[in-house]
Order: sequence, then C-alpha cells, then structure tokens
Amino acid sequence: MTGIFNDRYKIGLILAVLAVLGFGTSLYFIYSLPEGLHIADGYQPAFTPVYVTISITLVIGAASLLSALKYSKEVVVYRDKTADKSLSDQGTNQAGKSSISLDLVKTNLNSSKSEKDILVNGLQAVCKQLEAGQGAIYGAIEEEGKRKVELKGGYALSIGESTIIRYEFGEGLVGQSAANGKTLYVDDFPEGYIRIVSGLGSASPKYLLIVPVKTQGQVLGIIELASFTKVNDDQRKFVEEAAQLIADKISIKA
Repeated sequence: MTGIFNDRYKIGLILAVLAVLGFGTSLYFIYSLPEGLHIADGYQPAFTPVYVTISITLVIGAASLLSALKYSKEVVVYRDKTADKSLSDQGTNQAGKSSISLDLVKTNLNSSKSEKDILVNGLQAVCKQLEAGQGAIYGAIEEEGKRKVELKGGYALSIGESTIIRYEFGEGLVGQSAANGKTLYVDDFPEGYIRIVSGLGSASPKYLLIVPVKTQGQVLGIIELASFTKVNDDQRKFVEEAAQLIADKISIKA
C-alpha cells in the first residue's frame, strides 16, 4: 500500500511541475506576440500556440489537483486504518498485561510455611492468573545419588493425592527443563498427550509451558502448565518471574 501512495505522490508532483511550466510557457508566448496583435482582433494563427498551451496547461492543472485531492484522501484513510490497528494491538497488549500480576503470587507465598506449601500455593496463584487448564509443580530431590523432580502439587489434576510422579533430570520434557534449567514451550505435542477432566467432560490442551524454579543456577523445582490457548511472551515472562519468587522463598526457608 505504501508503494502505491508513493507512486501517486510522485505523479502528482510531476503534474504540478508540468502545470507550472505550462503557465510559464503561456506567458512567454503572450509576451512574444507580434506588435499590434490583440485578442480583440479575434482568432489569429499566431495565437494557436497560446491556445494549445493554455488548454494543455488547464488539463494538466486540473488532473494534478484531482490527483492531489484523491491522494490526500487515501493517505488520510490509510493513516486512520493504521492508527486504528495500532490502537487495537496496543489495547490487546495492555489487556494481556493488566490481567496478570505478581501480587497474588507474593500474597500466597507470604502465607506459606513449608517448602511444599510454597510450591503448591505459588502454582495455584500462577494458574488462576493465567486461567490455565491444568498445572503441576515439582520439587527437586536426590535419591540414590540421582537428581530427580517429584510432583508436589497440582491444579485441576485428575490424579489421587497419594500418587507419586518422579522424573530424573533429563527424563521427558520436565526432566529436560530440570537438566538444562531452561524454559520449554511446546505447541505441537500429540492429541491426548494431556487430557483435562472436569464435570463438563474432557478435552486435550494444545500448549505446554515448562519453567524451572531455580536460584543461582540451582534448579529447585519445575512448573508445568497446560493451556488451551497460546501462551504469549508477557505470560511466559510472568511465569518465569513467579518461578523466581518461589525459588527465592524456598531459599529463605532453607
């Protein structure tokens, strides 16, 4: 669209220059007429260049004016649409940012007494803010000389409280995040990989976010979230900041 406007703008400038040159040429012909020749004498062959030049000049001037007006209107419409889109995008981003806050996470952590409470309460606050379909949080343990993460709590998990789930560092997606200490975001895992069950039925989320809970390079746990909608950059950053708060709280308690 911008290229079209630029071309029309150049065309308008060219027409305007031609119109100015035409007027100047007309004046030159008029002042170059033989002495004693007047317009009152009626049509004279000597006037032909003047008539032609003035006619062409008027046509070019009119075309230049129409082109300039049309271009001006189109630019205004284009700018209005661009402004509307910009405001719409800004509104969407602001809405996404305003819907999440670390305040609830901090409040939940302040009321937590044990490490398990810190992990579970932190997860609950994160899931509620993001309206996640399902969530799980794991704490790091060492068993028989092997580093593992063990499920400490969940959000909307369809498993019993006594169920034990553990992953060695490097095992599965959760274990990978624990081993390298990096966030993993998956949006192409197989249908049915995770299934959320509720009183309304069951469905499979499409997006999975796994964030390590770590401090000074040491992984203390893992947050795993399943969502039916894409997790944007602001939401991902929010979970990472919440994970840092959880890690800091655990470090203080230790």
